[in-house]
Amino acid sequence: MQSPLTGGPDAIVLTGWQQAREAYRSKDLRQAMYDEGAVIMEDCLLVLHGEAHRRRRRVENRLFRREVFAHWERGVLGETLNAVLAPYVATGRADLRALGYRAAISLTATIAGVDHDPANVAHTSRLEEFVGTFSAGATLAHSTRDPDEVRTEVREQLQAFRVEMLTESLDRRRELLARLARGQLAEQDLPHDVATLLLRHQEALGITDAVIEREICFYLQAGAHSTADTYTHALDELFSRGVSHPGDLGRAATDPAFAQRCVHESLRLNPASPVAWREPLRTVSLRDGTELPQGSRVVIDLATVNRDPEVWGPDAGVFNPHRAVPEGANAWGLSFGAGAHACIGAELDGGMELLGDGTPDDDHLYGTVAVMVTATLVAGGRPDPQNPPVQDPNTKRPHFSSYPIIFTGTQEQR
Repeated sequence: MQSPLTGGPDAIVLTGWQQAREAYRSKDLRQAMYDEGAVIMEDCLLVLHGEAHRRRRRVENRLFRREVFAHWERGVLGETLNAVLAPYVATGRADLRALGYRAAISLTATIAGVDHDPANVAHTSRLEEFVGTFSAGATLAHSTRDPDEVRTEVREQLQAFRVEMLTESLDRRRELLARLARGQLAEQDLPHDVATLLLRHQEALGITDAVIEREICFYLQAGAHSTADTYTHALDELFSRGVSHPGDLGRAATDPAFAQRCVHESLRLNPASPVAWREPLRTVSLRDGTELPQGSRVVIDLATVNRDPEVWGPDAGVFNPHRAVPEGANAWGLSFGAGAHACIGAELDGGMELLGDGTPDDDHLYGTVAVMVTATLVAGGRPDPQNPPVQDPNTKRPHFSSYPIIFTGTQEQR
């Protein structure tokens, strides 16, 4: 299977597992996917390279630690899901895409450093509008819309976001940091978010206020977009499998570890971005003899790589949450990337990988998406038989723009 997002006729497309792993780990291949989306992605962590990337990543890694993930998953996420799910369950229906976005956006606002109350529907809806536009700008390379029109919308929404939400959130954090410097506040009382970290280390990193704003927008759109997309695909795969394997659908509602395996298998088959683009800073030769000339476009075709039958077996393209993970691979394939640019929030979204016999210990983290999937199934979420899902027409990426579901009652009631 060849992805339709291969970057033009002159691109060098990598479709083999070993090729992709080697390319991800090469220090001479620069991230190139988001060059078109510089209006929102310029100087963000994801596009930085070399020493600039290492310095920024070292600072932001202080936030993305396992104990912080545990706080978000066991504390913040539960409260958020309760607030988000309740009105949909009460009406008996929802759209998975919208539901996933609403739940994810509240969590990512906390992570990014935008003050937000998930129970405030009007504020959440406005935040969704902003993030939807930022996502369109970031993924401009795969948009089917006029690029200049999208860029204009991004600039306008960024200015509105700054006025309506961002400036107030940043000013509050500046005041908290000033109080910390005066000894009026304890370290543990600071917010645990990207905005606070970057403001605190702004001078050392040599970054402007505009860079901090774009980094916050990057975390908002990347976190909300990828989480909602993964959540929707995971449930779609589970619903489809449930037709022939109803026991698996029921188990995902009661066994968090199994729900996590379902999410990982879906991530392998449905990566948030089906391709990754790289630009060689010098000519690179892979071990199999493939040459990547300096300045060329290299496309890692994840949609093919993650289904490599030499790694995943002859049924590599089939959703099977009982699949044995090959030695040397992760259950999600390469969907979180690898090397220096491996996803910084992989454990937040996907949790800790289950090893050995797959039995989780007491400290195990299942990941945001698995928790969201389980909560939806427990509430009785099922596809709406009268309204099939719809693919997003505004992007070449395989995303749903709509996925109607109904709630049939709690797990205990069925």
